[in-house]
Amino acid sequence: MALVLGIDTGGTHTDAVLMDPATGAVSAWAKAPTRHEDLALGAAQAIDALPAAPRRRIGLVALSTTLATNAAVEGLGGRVCALLIGYDRAMLRRYGLERRIRASVIEYVQGRHDVFGDERAALDEDALRRAVERRRGAVDAFAVSSYLAVRNPDHELRAREIAASLTDAPVVTGGSVGRSLDSVRRATTAVLNARLIPNVERLLRAVRASVTARGIQAPLAVVRGDGALTPLERARQRPVDTLLSGPAASALGARRLTGLDDALVVDVGGTTTDAALVRGGQPTVSEQGAVIGDWRTAVRAADARSSGIGGDSRIVADPLDLHVGPQRVEPLAAAAAANPSVAEALARIERDGVTHRLTPVWEFFAAGRAADADVLTRGEHAICNALTDGPLDVTALTRRVNLADARLLNVRALIARGLVRRIGLTPTDLLHARGEFEAFDAEAARRACRIAARESRTDSAVFIARAHELVVRRLGASVLLRAVAEHDRRAADADGGALGRFMLDRSLSLDHRQDPLDVRLAVTTPIVALGAPAPAWMPTVAQRLHADCVVPALAGVASAAGAASAQVAEPVEFLLRPLYARFGVTGYVVHGPTERRRFGSFADARAYVERAGPQLARARARAAGVSEPDVTLAERSWDAEQADSSDGAYLMETRFTFIGAGRPAAP
Repeated sequence: MALVLGIDTGGTHTDAVLMDPATGAVSAWAKAPTRHEDLALGAAQAIDALPAAPRRRIGLVALSTTLATNAAVEGLGGRVCALLIGYDRAMLRRYGLERRIRASVIEYVQGRHDVFGDERAALDEDALRRAVERRRGAVDAFAVSSYLAVRNPDHELRAREIAASLTDAPVVTGGSVGRSLDSVRRATTAVLNARLIPNVERLLRAVRASVTARGIQAPLAVVRGDGALTPLERARQRPVDTLLSGPAASALGARRLTGLDDALVVDVGGTTTDAALVRGGQPTVSEQGAVIGDWRTAVRAADARSSGIGGDSRIVADPLDLHVGPQRVEPLAAAAAANPSVAEALARIERDGVTHRLTPVWEFFAAGRAADADVLTRGEHAICNALTDGPLDVTALTRRVNLADARLLNVRALIARGLVRRIGLTPTDLLHARGEFEAFDAEAARRACRIAARESRTDSAVFIARAHELVVRRLGASVLLRAVAEHDRRAADADGGALGRFMLDRSLSLDHRQDPLDVRLAVTTPIVALGAPAPAWMPTVAQRLHADCVVPALAGVASAAGAASAQVAEPVEFLLRPLYARFGVTGYVVHGPTERRRFGSFADARAYVERAGPQLARARARAAGVSEPDVTLAERSWDAEQADSSDGAYLMETRFTFIGAGRPAAP
């Protein structure tokens, strides 16, 4: 029988498992470091570490990844111009909504449909052409969003056609990545999708190359954020669908590895910690749209909370404060083990008492992937040249590029584009310094902690204890907020105010009881802890939350196991709405994925949906590699009450969701 190769590419490690799809048994697994400058290398090393003989029986490669989620949390990605059709610029600015779209630049274009899908203002094609010509070359992609495209996509589709004829940059539409009526969420999702295209494209190309080079001819599918598989080409076009791919795969893996049908799954990665709820053996899914850091999207995805805390989170300290995350850095212990010059520089920094009140002197920078010189400024070019011979600490790099102060180093854009890597103090280094983990250079980690403690005006033991406690509380807060979100999403998403922050902090502390108050919040669902750092942190977190903690034997490769057990599930949505006038119903309109149609009767409209829906769901599932897909229907109607209750209710809309599902067939 054909095996499934499950691969999970995270911010720190790339994992691979071989699974028998009939039994769910994992016959082999391997881990390798994720090489951000060469993603193919991590995938290749993980695959090569698997037994050679079973690799010849692979019939499907399933990939999950946290790279899109990590990029969103860390603010990484390309430059995007948003082309907004029919949006009210004054209103967006008045209510601060323009900032939520988070495009590099926004162009407003005239054009409008009403809620029934009828055109009220024509698309200003000349203005659109001028906007694209004005911005092409200055951005990496375009995102088109029409205010009511979910009711009629004509303007969006025409705008995409025009923009694509004028630029070689990717052009994506809001309607293709989200069906939410929330126009700001749709625009935000389109921008994020366009922004992620270069990152996810590099990953997919690298994994395909690694698989093909090893003679594996099986189809490659990617885990979406809702836990279903999607074909490689579709993931290329819609990388935003892979948001929360990792948490969704982790939830599936937790169910596979523990047998628990109900659990709170916490996956502690290198960059993020993802908390998801499993109910009835399946991850719960958010229909409102995934929320990733500051991004509020229209993507249907696992109802998980992703917080910027993980084993490789950046720790920054000064005499007044201590921060952990959300940026990911390479741990100093790992960098020193791979490059002795880092360990030597740390020794020099400690010996010479190198100090800077506002810059972490223990941090280093290293070269990332190569870039064309013509896309770099003079200062950026100087930084990249200085790093060609190896990592440099922040003070040495400042001198090398002839700057007067380390604060003048402009590396943010270089890091965002993957051209420079930051090396710094992380929770992984704390574990080395505490003697709980010794995979890398523990002495370098202890030395970095002593330098950071000196800069914080304290001793090393106190600094390590404070930083360790902060990590525990950050992890605990991510678990508690996911639990709160199950009851009140707005409360979990809000800042919480002084009372909320006090309750969370006191509940997670060791001194939760201080007369006259005892603050204890308990998680009643078992916590399944996944990820390589999980055994070091999560039992302590679970103890603080008075919860049972399960760490499965293959916790470190759970996402890869979840990817291997995922199925294709292609949803297709149709909306049927009556057209009302003062004298009654004048007809019915059906809004489909790519068109809208009018009908004279409800029976005709419904008959069209019941015929077109299964055909489209079945066709999409077959395009995803399922030979004989099953199609299910979920139907939900919204009825409004009449003023006189004896007159009964009248229909506002009926929403049909058809899902074509099954496992991709082996070639």
